[in-house]
Amino acid sequence: MRRRVLAMLVLALLLAAVPTAAQAKGASAATISGGGPGGLPGGPIELKGDGEPGAGTDLANLAEAAGVFALLWEDGQSGALAAAPTTRRGPRYTITWTFPNGDGGENLVRQSVWPYAAGGPVTFMATGQKVLDGTTKGGWYRAGDNLRQQLVTLGLPDRQPPATPRPATPPAATPAPAPAPSPAIWPWVVAGTGVLLLAVVAGALFLRRRSSPGTAPAR
Repeated sequence: MRRRVLAMLVLALLLAAVPTAAQAKGASAATISGGGPGGLPGGPIELKGDGEPGAGTDLANLAEAAGVFALLWEDGQSGALAAAPTTRRGPRYTITWTFPNGDGGENLVRQSVWPYAAGGPVTFMATGQKVLDGTTKGGWYRAGDNLRQQLVTLGLPDRQPPATPRPATPPAATPAPAPAPSPAIWPWVVAGTGVLLLAVVAGALFLRRRSSPGTAPAR
């Protein structure tokens, strides 16, 4: 009896130590494809391994950088966007995530990624995709440049995002035209002074004539 109880305890401990597919929240694989006509030069990129948050694998790091866990279930996490960015996004890639479910099967969740978008990489996950025991919350997500760097390391083209356009600089104000120069007044001053002098001289001559004694009459 004791042996039976001991065996059951050991089995229970082993089951508790090994996470089941329903308990696990990380992906077990991911496939990166797309990028425009012809897709990736070397074909789709395959990743497999432990995709649990914090596992430190390429799969887990890619999921965290792409905002997978924020778009699966979490609300209000930093990086979530209310609407699609209107800036230039560049070529689109698709990451298909594989999540093992509790039924022994797999759920596939698709996420669109624009690694070279102006202002930083952007991702989108559609709402309502079946995953584990629920559905995806979905939405738009603004990732950091580490997502672009990771994808380049995995095999995407090494391209830089376009510069964010700066707001147009308003044109410089046209300087007001200089006022027209005032007509010179010195010619008028000279002319007025000359007329005044002539008047003074004429007046002096007239007064001198009147004050001079006339010629004595003959007797």
